[in-house]
Amino acid sequence: MRNFKMLLAATAVGLLSIANLNANAQGRGRGRERAPVAHREAHRVVARKANVHYAPMPRWGAAVNVVPRASLNIRFGNNNYYYNSGIYYVKRGGSFAVVRPVRGVRIRVLPVGYRTIILGPRSYFYYYGTFYTRMADAYVVVDAPLGAVVDALPDGYEIRNINGIEYYYLDGSYYAEVDAPEFPDGIGYQVVQP
Repeated sequence: MRNFKMLLAATAVGLLSIANLNANAQGRGRGRERAPVAHREAHRVVARKANVHYAPMPRWGAAVNVVPRASLNIRFGNNNYYYNSGIYYVKRGGSFAVVRPVRGVRIRVLPVGYRTIILGPRSYFYYYGTFYTRMADAYVVVDAPLGAVVDALPDGYEIRNINGIEYYYLDGSYYAEVDAPEFPDGIGYQVVQP
């Protein structure tokens, strides 16, 4: 009986050690350490279908005559945004333009369909070309974090060729088309600095 108790105790210690190693490898251990951001190999020629996920939505920069009725008015600095379902509009002349909000704009609830992206010790949230981080009781717009891989870009991007490799360029950020088995079509778009 004593040998059985010792064997049981040794097995429990071994399993706890394995569980602790596994938790640390997944970033859930003490100190929340995570592996560095992995750079993925860029496709030399892009497929030009980055906006498929957002196809029914308006193109960035597009002008619309009216904003959706349920839009929220968000004032930030000198900017006055109208926000609805993850899309931001600003008044320009007699119409409204679809834009990316400036860094620092806050919303309380993320739009339906957002993606969570974990880079190092930080979590980011992405939807329709806009990245957010969580701060207290709000989500704050941030610049596109280097290394983030997203499943789609809104229409309105440009294709730019740099040193023989095509990149998507959207609102000041470059995205390389990369293999991304985590997404249904196997393609992702990584924020890079070419």
